[in-house]
Amino acid sequence: MHNKWLTTLGVAAAVLAMPAQATPWTTDVAAAQAQAKAEGKTVLLFFTGSDWCHFCNVLRRRVLDTPAFDTWGADKFVYVEVDLPRRTRLPEPLLRQNNRLVRQYRVGGFPTVIVTDAEGHALGGFTGGMTRMPDVQQALAPALSVHRHLQSAAACGAAPATRATHLAAAYAAYPDNYRPYNAWLRSELEQLDPTGTTGWHTTYAAEQQMAALDAELLTHITDRAAVLACFDRYLAQALPGNRPRILRFKEHYLNGLASIKMRAPRTVDDIIEARDLQLQAAECCDDPTERAERIRRVHEVYADPAAMLDAFKQQRHRR
Repeated sequence: MHNKWLTTLGVAAAVLAMPAQATPWTTDVAAAQAQAKAEGKTVLLFFTGSDWCHFCNVLRRRVLDTPAFDTWGADKFVYVEVDLPRRTRLPEPLLRQNNRLVRQYRVGGFPTVIVTDAEGHALGGFTGGMTRMPDVQQALAPALSVHRHLQSAAACGAAPATRATHLAAAYAAYPDNYRPYNAWLRSELEQLDPTGTTGWHTTYAAEQQMAALDAELLTHITDRAAVLACFDRYLAQALPGNRPRILRFKEHYLNGLASIKMRAPRTVDDIIEARDLQLQAAECCDDPTERAERIRRVHEVYADPAAMLDAFKQQRHRR
């Protein structure tokens, strides 16, 4: 697919040396994948809008362009910038490549960082303008874990049982929000270990349960009571590993409802409802100490609902 325009792209997308880094970035994803395969690395795709996305530039300046990041990442990644500027005109082959990558990896926000293997399989990543290197490292750690297991599987050669064990470990290590990208890995596991002796069937069953929860929630999206009942039903039958995922999902949902209620509260009852939603969200924390602290903070914030309403009214009046 790449071959018919690779030469043109190679000319148009010359390597972009960043002053702060010893390791250069490129815009040529096909060349990056070839290099990653030869060197046993992953490909780090940085989706950015260089002339309009403030948070993209913050992430780049504070983390990705720094010598500290390169010291950590040079032996792990081949760096690729996938730029979608609004005022700068890109060469046509590069623009086509970048738009294709956005569609391929379903990029819905900028900045997005995605780690892939040399074949282009997405292994993990994050979306959002992080400003601290430890946060970026933590966000990319699952993808690197998947890749290490894949490398171990590749080193097994033709030993199917050992290879299946490593592939099952890679499958289990996939970040939750990147599981839609792991069908290629499941396909190989189905061939190597159809009975699931490595345990990958358990991981897949949990994955299917979460997918079923997502689908059911969509059918009740405007019915709060039905959504909460759905969460509670799935919590009662949660497969291994899914309980914390479902609790986080429920917590985010409840906090989202509270945020909506607090955008423009009209009565004290609105504020009390937001408080109660946040208390329910705090109850989703499994750790008793942390749960108690979250509940304490909610009560502290909402200690005087009437005063909070007055403050909102004054703020609206000033506008």
